[in-house]
Amino acid sequence: MQNRFDTALESLSSSQERLSGILLAVSGGVDSMVMLSLAASSPVAGRIAVAHMNFSLRGEESDGDEAMVRSWCESRGIPFFVKRVETRAYASDKGISVEMAARELRYSWFEELLESEILGCVAVAHNMNDSVETVFLNLLRGTGLRGVTGIRKRNGSVIRPMLEFTREGILQYASEHGIPFRTDSTNLESEFARNRIRNEVFPQFEKINPSFLRNVAASAAHFALAEAFMKEKLSEEESSFVCREDASDAELEINSAALARDPHRSLRLYSLLEEYGFNEAQIESVVSALESQPGRKFAARDHTLVTAPGCLRLYTDSVSENDDITFPVKVSVMLRPSGFDPRKAPPGTLYADADKLSFPLGFRRWMVGDRFRPFGMKGFKKLSDFFNDLGLDLEQKRREVIVTTCIDGSEQIVCIAGRRLDDRFKVTEATERIAVISII
Repeated sequence: MQNRFDTALESLSSSQERLSGILLAVSGGVDSMVMLSLAASSPVAGRIAVAHMNFSLRGEESDGDEAMVRSWCESRGIPFFVKRVETRAYASDKGISVEMAARELRYSWFEELLESEILGCVAVAHNMNDSVETVFLNLLRGTGLRGVTGIRKRNGSVIRPMLEFTREGILQYASEHGIPFRTDSTNLESEFARNRIRNEVFPQFEKINPSFLRNVAASAAHFALAEAFMKEKLSEEESSFVCREDASDAELEINSAALARDPHRSLRLYSLLEEYGFNEAQIESVVSALESQPGRKFAARDHTLVTAPGCLRLYTDSVSENDDITFPVKVSVMLRPSGFDPRKAPPGTLYADADKLSFPLGFRRWMVGDRFRPFGMKGFKKLSDFFNDLGLDLEQKRREVIVTTCIDGSEQIVCIAGRRLDDRFKVTEATERIAVISII
């Protein structure tokens, strides 16, 4: 096992990363303790450090895990880092599961340690069983080709040198070499889906075929090759469907007409959108909406997909109507310079007559029923019609910043920041002070 581990470690990390040092994520379970023991006997033995996160989930058990890992490292002079977190409180604050909270907490901390300690990469001890369990979990939830490829051997700065070892083999190695480890009592319960697969389903598969674990892992490797080939081919053709630059404020823009003609449109969309958190059912709904009226929205994690005339647009972090943080507008007042021409405003800047305004100005999102008098016009116009004339989609409308003032106790729209001033507040020959309203 030592030779196979050394080979995996070398293949998954660069020489520079190994020279900088490898951070080992060690929980105290058998997988991570065996990984630690193997790393301590490997060519990088003098350049390893250990990170242990105490999730405060199992009381004295959690404290016992920490104490054992700390003792093992201190007795061998291995740098040891520990962080205690309140996982349940974090999960409650974020509105996510405890499992997801633990994942976010530990991986963000690992990245912090890599930077602060100038280490090359972090090794985690996922094994073959973990990878196959992930395949079945994804199949149960519904997945594409990527979901049946198992756990990646490398993802960013995270490497997994234990993936080719089974849990049984790891336990045997620990027994033969007297490696101490702690058993998480919750792993013996079948309350969670992964534990149920591990404790109840896999034993039945082993009765059918004792080699099922390695067979599924081998199939997952084949699926990974197929996925890589498919992505390469789809990427070569992406320019015919996707614009990632000059897509307004969208992250990407998809040509819906070209996509509707493509017989593989579902596969193409899944390949594009899966990484943003869109599931198969959502993508099928998007395909169905390709030829419908614009204005449909589909949300996943921190992204929103909007149907617009002739295209689909993907946005990051859909904004709320009252999210003050997203108002990147600067307002300043200046005396009118000699020879000033309000028509020569820089892009994203509007000039208003400051003496016609009541300060401080207000900032908000567009609301249904909003009306203003566009610069150069005598009558009022609904903002929704103004936006439609500009060809803005639903998400773009929601992102517009409306600047307001209060006159005689009534709110008046001064401008749509960066786009159009209300004619009532325009600069005239009589204007002495100028309000400069700019998009930052």
